[in-house]
Amino acid sequence: MKQYKFFFILLLLFVPAVAFSQKKSAFVSGKVVDDNENPLTNVTIIILGQSKGITTNDSGYFRIQVTAEKAFALVFTYTGRKSEQKNFLLNEGEEETITVRMEKGERTLQEVVVTDQKDRREAGLIRPNPKTILNLPSAVTGVESLIKIFVGSNNELTSQYSVRGGNYDENLIYVNDFEVFRPYLVRSGQQEGLSFINPEMVRNINFYTGGFQAKYGDKQSSVLDIQYKKPKQFGGSVYISILEQGLQLEGTNKNSKFSYLLGARNRSNRNLLSRQDTKGNYVPSSVDFQALLAYQFNSKWQAELLSNISRTKFTLIPQSSQLTTSVFSPVFSATIGVDILFEGREKDEYQTNMLGFSITNQASRKLRLKWMVSRFVNDERENVDIVGAYLFGE
Repeated sequence: MKQYKFFFILLLLFVPAVAFSQKKSAFVSGKVVDDNENPLTNVTIIILGQSKGITTNDSGYFRIQVTAEKAFALVFTYTGRKSEQKNFLLNEGEEETITVRMEKGERTLQEVVVTDQKDRREAGLIRPNPKTILNLPSAVTGVESLIKIFVGSNNELTSQYSVRGGNYDENLIYVNDFEVFRPYLVRSGQQEGLSFINPEMVRNINFYTGGFQAKYGDKQSSVLDIQYKKPKQFGGSVYISILEQGLQLEGTNKNSKFSYLLGARNRSNRNLLSRQDTKGNYVPSSVDFQALLAYQFNSKWQAELLSNISRTKFTLIPQSSQLTTSVFSPVFSATIGVDILFEGREKDEYQTNMLGFSITNQASRKLRLKWMVSRFVNDERENVDIVGAYLFGE
């Protein structure tokens, strides 16, 4: 009898435990889509108030087990979409199928594409900042005055420079891939006018002191590669100084296919030359006009027209010059002077016209084809008729 009581007590203790451990369950299944009925993948679905949750598969479907005969809510969340909440009360063993449509959020962030381009580092390449040119104190304004900081030049009035001991005519200059030629007869800085490069129009500067690519030619010293601006909207600048004045305009048409870049300059070094050792009447003047016109036919084809008209005049009526030197020896020392009196004048005129036309085809991301034709006319005239008389004395 005691043995039956023992088994009866164990049965009473075991039955409630089994009943307590078997909870009543139900299921919720369905599909999550967007506004266009496209399935949404990896949508997070959790039971409100619990950490339990699942995600939708690649087809947007889900199936989650829940507690039956008890009210509950499912919360659907997805990045960039408004959260959705669905309330349920299911019987034991019941399965409800639903379709959830998730709308775009009110503060959806726009897609951002970040691209970057890294140029290959080349030996002997210097890239000065074009904005530095405009603030550089120098007797000769322009890109060349900035380049002379990195290389060598023995005359502050000239735009020419020497690289690694080479001659001044061994330096190549390109503007928008067109080669620029310098006057042939100019011998001194005081005869020079404006440089071809207009600093107000410059966008990018590449200066090679050696090891440059074969496309630049066969001169051995250096290459100065200039790229002019590509206007996006209307703009311009005006500057006035004692030596130089200039005007620059840029802009595009309504559909931004046609763009123009214009520049005009006037320069006179008279105030500088009047301080020369040779006294006289200096009358230098130099003017130029440049235009860069571009038309973008489509994303692959573009045409460019680059023109330059430059005229420089230099007149000198010398009067006198004085040179002095000192002689030292154990028994004698003196200062010897030479006075030079001039009669006559020098009159020079240099006129340069350049016209270049190019068509560019961006065939692919790694291939660009460019056809170019240019015309360069240089008319230089020098007339020198000067007689000097020398007077030596102490």
